[in-house]
Amino acid sequence: MQSDIDRTLYGSFAGHPALGHAEYHLSCHTDTRGVYSFCMCPGGSVVAAASETGGVVVNGMSNHARDGRNANSALAVSVFREDYGNTPEGALAFQREIERAAYRAGGETYAAPICTVGDFLARRAGTTPSRVLPTYMDGTSDAYRLVSPDAYLPPFIADALRGAFPVFERQISGFSAPDALITGCETRTSAPLRILRTPDERTAIGYFNFYPTGEGAGYAGGITSAALDGIHTALALMRTYHP
Repeated sequence: MQSDIDRTLYGSFAGHPALGHAEYHLSCHTDTRGVYSFCMCPGGSVVAAASETGGVVVNGMSNHARDGRNANSALAVSVFREDYGNTPEGALAFQREIERAAYRAGGETYAAPICTVGDFLARRAGTTPSRVLPTYMDGTSDAYRLVSPDAYLPPFIADALRGAFPVFERQISGFSAPDALITGCETRTSAPLRILRTPDERTAIGYFNFYPTGEGAGYAGGITSAALDGIHTALALMRTYHP
């Protein structure tokens, strides 16, 4: 919960009107992989972000007030070229298979697979959310299904996450609380392919009016860098159509 994060990071000042909700940035190295938090959302919620039929993808967001009960972030694990065959097509297929596995794990209804951290670390599933409640699709009972991440993540990713949770708990007490929730899966931290564009006009090569921009086109790795890329693309549009 966001209140847990606030108490850990602000101590006795938690809840002070001069302070916003606390944020965190976590990273560690397990035996073979790096794991880091991505796009932390204070008072945030988990939202649906699938773009293809038969896949489940989640993302996170905060409203302007950041007044939700939960804090959430993605946990990203390093993926190496040999994990997906060292080809661009293999990278897309690797991403797509995780999303489709999450779809199957959720019952093929676009429900998200959810698991408590306690269950995940104990290699089980089935504990109903209690203190920390799901926010995906408003947290309705048909919006999620109790499934371990082992059902949709490759073993090397699941093992890296299990190695990271105790480290993160030492950095932020309560981060790995047994009733905290894991909602899967977020696979869109960055695009595995880049749509090439001209440097000045910023249009896709061979297309005069198509402007690949931001994360989906392979030119950003987060909200801020995507916003900056969008500003530069907007300026390029203005130079072309309204100098």
